[in-house]
Amino acid sequence: MLLDQYAFGALGKRIARGFSAIFRREDEVKFKECISKSVSKNSVGVYIHFPFCKSLCPSCPYVRDLWQERVVKAYVSALKMEIGLVGEAFKDLGLRVVDIHAGGGTPSLIDREWGEVIQTVRERFDVSPDCRFGIEANPDDLTEDKAFQLRENGVDEISIGVQSLFKTNLRMLGRRHGVEESLEAVENCRSAGFKLINVDMMYMLPEQSTNLWVHDLKLASELDADQITCYPLLVPHYTPFYKMIKEGRVQEQPDMKEFKRMYYAAVHTLTHEGYTPIRYYSFSRKGEEYSTVELEMVGPLLGFGSGAMSFTGGYEYINTCSVKEYIKSVERGRLPIAGGRNVAKEERAVRYVSERLSALKLNIKDFEWVFGERFEALMKRIGYNMALRIGLLFGNLKREGDEIRVTEKGMWRRNLGGWAFVLSIPCRIVEEYTKTPWPIEVRVP
Repeated sequence: MLLDQYAFGALGKRIARGFSAIFRREDEVKFKECISKSVSKNSVGVYIHFPFCKSLCPSCPYVRDLWQERVVKAYVSALKMEIGLVGEAFKDLGLRVVDIHAGGGTPSLIDREWGEVIQTVRERFDVSPDCRFGIEANPDDLTEDKAFQLRENGVDEISIGVQSLFKTNLRMLGRRHGVEESLEAVENCRSAGFKLINVDMMYMLPEQSTNLWVHDLKLASELDADQITCYPLLVPHYTPFYKMIKEGRVQEQPDMKEFKRMYYAAVHTLTHEGYTPIRYYSFSRKGEEYSTVELEMVGPLLGFGSGAMSFTGGYEYINTCSVKEYIKSVERGRLPIAGGRNVAKEERAVRYVSERLSALKLNIKDFEWVFGERFEALMKRIGYNMALRIGLLFGNLKREGDEIRVTEKGMWRRNLGGWAFVLSIPCRIVEEYTKTPWPIEVRVP
């Protein structure tokens, strides 16, 4: 089996139909107008994309580029310039930044520079006193010195890409770190005083059984991280890993039945180890969550950097995925936006419901406050009421007063829908926008 965009059958097709979209390139005046008119509220999150890696993992589906010191230096400078351009363009909107996180790529390859970037955000935007800054990190970057440097430069939370605590799995995934580096990384981050430490773990690996996955999770729980996030190995067709499997250099993944066994093994194992599900894929010991990931779905989120996506709450846009073109555009004083699209109220409602159910509960009163319309009426108009009814009928959802919760039985269905969405929409956007820096139009899926 391959966990590609066709692995989820009818469910994947329904998601693809429901979220089909057309991104178009516009002139800068039009982009600014669409953004300023569509910001749904003043509180915004910030996402910063750092695409550079010392080596490229064959299964990684994200926008990334090989480390070149000269290019990285120019890129960090461009990041600060882009933040300045956006801050100046929308200074009259009174935006307040409530969350900042950086992904990649490998953001942990730099440290002092993050202090400069965050200082630029503070100079250009009103930043909430409660705002935290989180970054994704590779374990072998997190030496004792690096962990303290990151903390001293304003990094509050860290998400460590451990992926596995078995050497054979790391070699198969093409990871450049070892098991010992992962163990040391968590210790170093704890010593440095990070407010929240998340550990990423990966399953559905070739030759991996449920028993081996449980063993991996038990080892991960001994790291005493605040949060453990579990990702299946996705295989979009544009990644080298897809070709490796097709050519027989790597075995195919476990089948769908094993996928389900692995998923519930994660739920039960981590619950037994003192973690509580806070999303269908994420488990916490503190009840807190690394970064406000819901802003990617519901907005407003401002994205900076090559390949960064933004969503104002009514308008979605993406920066060029070419690092060179990104730097060139910003240095010329132009926003590096490659394409955008308006998002109708109906789609925003589906995104809101999907995001809240990914966090396992939806408050209907909150929904009605956001959308200014009765929940049942809006769900019926967009045709989503049937999916909710079926979920309630089959016990995947449970309604208690004004709250709809995902049951343990329903977590598997939510897991399938979430990863089918990732493969059909975000991965397809990356695939299309990495083909050429400035496409005129992109249709997904």
